[in-house]
Amino acid sequence: MLKGNKALVTGASRGIGFAIAKALADAGCSVVITGRNAQTLQAAAEQIGGNTTALVWDAAEIELAESKLKEAAALLGGLDIVVNNAGIFARRSEWNKNSLLQTTVDEWESVMKTNTSAVFFTMQAAVKYMLENGVRGNILNVTSVAGNEPVYGAYGASKIAATGLTRGWGRMFAPDGITINGIAPGPVATEMNNWHEGDPMEHKRIPFGRFATIDEIAKLAMYLLSEEAQMICGETVVFDGGYAIR
Repeated sequence: MLKGNKALVTGASRGIGFAIAKALADAGCSVVITGRNAQTLQAAAEQIGGNTTALVWDAAEIELAESKLKEAAALLGGLDIVVNNAGIFARRSEWNKNSLLQTTVDEWESVMKTNTSAVFFTMQAAVKYMLENGVRGNILNVTSVAGNEPVYGAYGASKIAATGLTRGWGRMFAPDGITINGIAPGPVATEMNNWHEGDPMEHKRIPFGRFATIDEIAKLAMYLLSEEAQMICGETVVFDGGYAIR
């Protein structure tokens, strides 16, 4: 279905990004994965297998977005797919009054830079490349169900912004043959959610009673990146087992 495509996946040394990169590689795509730690990233590339290459890049380095994207395209010999997966949580809880009142400018800007600015400038670089090279490509932004809930701090604000960008850019560049959509996961069994291998999968706040898995997210990503989903435009698909339904 996607065999022969050339894909860039940011923040793919573990978690959701890793699972999406592996699904793409298993489908016959050439993949470049990015992350901050060279050793961890290289180990992930080897575990993913196939034609997978590691490219050290912290997505928060937004001034490097265009040059790093071009570097990825050069490594791949082209670029059809970009998955904006890199993201971070706030260092303080956003659901605690005292934490909110103590949030610093640096903490706010750090989250916004990785979760929103990086999405914007990576999309910008990707769309420029696709337009210049006549590529009818696909961009997928991994946001969060936090973008569908009341916002208390930087994380929720950053994800609402990313969801809005997905909607706007999806509409704007669809006439150019560029498909842009998103996935908004709820609680997923990852280290980012303080879940570790061997921990129980149960989650009391999710109607289905359990965490989602990274492989389930990857399957949805593969569908949204396929030709079958071509008429889905600017949408961010919530994948949370009913978590956000109140």
